[in-house]
Amino acid sequence: MSKNKNQLARFRRIHELLTLRKGTVVKPDEFCRACDISRRTLDNDIAYMRDEFEAPIIWDKRQHGYCYERPFDLAAQIALNMEDVHRLHVAVETLAQFEHVDVFRDLRETVEKIRKGVSGWVRNTGAAKAIYFEPVQYTGTEHLPILLRAIEERRRVNFEYQSFTKDKPGVCSLDPYCIRQYDQRWYVVGHSPQYDYLKPFALERICGKLELTKHIFDEPDFKPESYFQHIYGMHTEPEEHAREVIIRFSPLQARYFISRPFHPYHLVEEHPGGSISVRLHVCITIELIRKIASYGNEAEVITPAPLRDTLHRFFAESKALYE
Repeated sequence: MSKNKNQLARFRRIHELLTLRKGTVVKPDEFCRACDISRRTLDNDIAYMRDEFEAPIIWDKRQHGYCYERPFDLAAQIALNMEDVHRLHVAVETLAQFEHVDVFRDLRETVEKIRKGVSGWVRNTGAAKAIYFEPVQYTGTEHLPILLRAIEERRRVNFEYQSFTKDKPGVCSLDPYCIRQYDQRWYVVGHSPQYDYLKPFALERICGKLELTKHIFDEPDFKPESYFQHIYGMHTEPEEHAREVIIRFSPLQARYFISRPFHPYHLVEEHPGGSISVRLHVCITIELIRKIASYGNEAEVITPAPLRDTLHRFFAESKALYE
């Protein structure tokens, strides 16, 4: 039995003795004999039960023993098994990645309470330091509350935006439809009156404060889960621009792709030796081109020909840099 399970068993035994001794106390040496522990371990266990489970254990100076100050249900506090605890540990550490985002500030106290309770069970195990997340991009998240309000109330927002392709910020208007996090960045996606199409804006490039206008836009026929189904990345393209893309992966890369595909796919063929050909229905954007290029000689675009030509030029120009 693990150390944590032994500790849990002791808590239950201590609770059992205190519950059975209604009207009187349980002396320390009785606890020690019943749990086969030292007095120091007993003191630590009782302190832990008081702090983490708010167990109303008090010391009776007259009778020189411990008792419950009032009825207490320990089972309600520790009904989780260790598998449940480890799952909670993963969940709370995931939530904690966003604790610095302003829109989640009301959750910080709750998350910290859960973290405190769970950490007690995993504190002395390898799981305590076994989870490491990549740093989350928080720049621009101060705009999330007003954007979420704008989405809820269907109100247009105005803001200054610094595009990577321009020297100075420009004034933009947007009817925001949804918030999306992608590649460690936060984006707002909506209809831009200036461009007259759906457009994403990176929150980190919004300058100054957002202006929540009085303009109310119509209820959009927009479902993020279906809209982004044919898009890799953040470039917004209408579904009719999606193309059939067939990619052949090397035997090794095939295993990686199947285990975690970067886009929904259909298996076209399994080739001798382990390589595969897959078909994607996707818009051809610069992000898709860069993604495929990142596989190097482990992936080959079969069709469409324009995409294949683009990749050919991409690698030819890359090769030229090293000659």
